[in-house]
Amino acid sequence: MKNTGCSTRSDPAPALRRLRVLGAEVVAKGYTCARNGGPHQPVEGRVKLQLSILPTNYCPCACPFCIATDTGNPARIDLRRLEGTLAALAGENVVRGISITGGEPFVDVPLLDRLIRMIFGIFGTGMEISLNTNGMGLERLGDIRDLSHVDAVHISRHHWDDGVNRALFGGGPVPDAGVLRRAIASISYPELFVLNCMLLKDGVYTAEDAHRYMDFAIDLGAKKVSFITGAPVNDYVRRQTLDYEAVLRADDPALLMTQRFRDCGWCRCQDGVYCSGDGRLIQFYGRKSDSTGCGYARGLIIGPDGALRAGFGGPPLGPS
Repeated sequence: MKNTGCSTRSDPAPALRRLRVLGAEVVAKGYTCARNGGPHQPVEGRVKLQLSILPTNYCPCACPFCIATDTGNPARIDLRRLEGTLAALAGENVVRGISITGGEPFVDVPLLDRLIRMIFGIFGTGMEISLNTNGMGLERLGDIRDLSHVDAVHISRHHWDDGVNRALFGGGPVPDAGVLRRAIASISYPELFVLNCMLLKDGVYTAEDAHRYMDFAIDLGAKKVSFITGAPVNDYVRRQTLDYEAVLRADDPALLMTQRFRDCGWCRCQDGVYCSGDGRLIQFYGRKSDSTGCGYARGLIIGPDGALRAGFGGPPLGPS
């Protein structure tokens, strides 16, 4: 099966793979992203997928750019049912990494703690796990018993100013800079934390804004930030967002660009290092992704209903 939607005409359309996941057929990406301007390469050996787990859809914020749905629903995932699904996926050796997201996973910290412990118990502590949060539960990081095995905690923070940031979250209960600073300082390995910033006209929008944001992140003690071009999910995003290349400019002397990757015309990203005016360093990452029409499952999803899906909104895979 060939992917005919690749927008780079000089690069042959990469091959896709058909996988069996819990008895269902899933079309997956059978090639690696093109690196530093090179070609796409076929995956050697078994193709694996990223798994996203949503312990709840619930989130008390009202971000106008958010892709999540049903965020007022307080339902929680059933860990007993989830355990069987995860064990089956581990037996099929189809998962390459797990992202715990939502909704807001920190609205139920005991559930989150048990979920993380279950994942490591099934897949082993070598499984890559990341958490995605608006930061509202960071004061309780110490309640996550296996936190030392977690690879990253991504904290959504869209402006250095507390008031502007809170407004971008729709007035939700997000932490101020002092809470973030104390949470980062409480962990002996601050490289755990990544600040995620959506690029918006009402927030971080210029190269100078990005510099100030990264200075802010350095002051907090974070070691990496990411700047995201929002997927055009609604009119607000289409009006507000811009490509990260306009903010992370290749001719900016404060930025050292390192690796870049591209997945046809659907996704591209850039890594680099920023040097502040006083010589301090922080890693950065820019990404733009819109998978509309890509023709393959960009990952597996398990939501609060416990059903496994190939992407958001798809039908359940395997027995319900």
